Amino acid sequence: MKHKIVIKELLQKTVSAKTLLLVAFVLLFFLLFLALVDDVIMPWYTKHGEALAVPNVVAKPMEEAKDILEADGLEVVKAGEKYDSRLPFGYVLDQNPRAKRLVKKGRRIYLTMSIGEKEIEMPKLFDLSETNAVERIKSFGLRLGEIDYEYSREPSNVVIRQSIEPRTYVKLNTSVNLVVSLGEAIGDSKVPELAGLILKEAVRELKKAGLKAGKIRYKILDGFLPETIVQQSLPPGDVVSHGTPVDLVVTTVRQ
Repeated sequence: MKHKIVIKELLQKTVSAKTLLLVAFVLLFFLLFLALVDDVIMPWYTKHGEALAVPNVVAKPMEEAKDILEADGLEVVKAGEKYDSRLPFGYVLDQNPRAKRLVKKGRRIYLTMSIGEKEIEMPKLFDLSETNAVERIKSFGLRLGEIDYEYSREPSNVVIRQSIEPRTYVKLNTSVNLVVSLGEAIGDSKVPELAGLILKEAVRELKKAGLKAGKIRYKILDGFLPETIVQQSLPPGDVVSHGTPVDLVVTTVRQ
């Protein structure tokens, strides 16, 4: 009796394995058939019906692309528009069916047109603090340029000018320069600590203090990044007149 049960179980397992194998075979046959239809039968069918290869019109002006396609007996349909930094306004950004695809005459070719790089409206930066103005520039996808500092009747650390007027339309990553108020010129200026700063940072700190960079001398020193301040002509903490120049010694590399 036990032998009969074992044999029955083996037969059931064998039938299940055969069923799975049959299903896998049918699925594989179906996939091969689809590939055959797409790569062999359909190209043969379209070729038999006087098919032609779709011309490549990407990166061409829309009117020129339309003329090319219609000359081959194809119908042009504008599929839409997209922003694109690579192609200017009015150029073909994409086509469907793709270039070199075999189609019959009269087939619709869908073209997507570039409307150029996306532009944004320049934000107003006047009256913002320097920190807030810089953050706003970055949040709009713009780039911070140079920051200058001037004495004015406006409160200290407030933006008093920007290089691009508000509401002007500009491209993303456009550079914006700022002029920040130092407040009214009352009293003298204190010389800041500049040692260890990069030259660009040192010049900025001098401007913020109401001073300016004087003569710049370069010196080859190992162990320092290029353009690092290693010496200044006036010691930090000295009180001097507004606009006094501070000479700097800056590192450089061996040529």
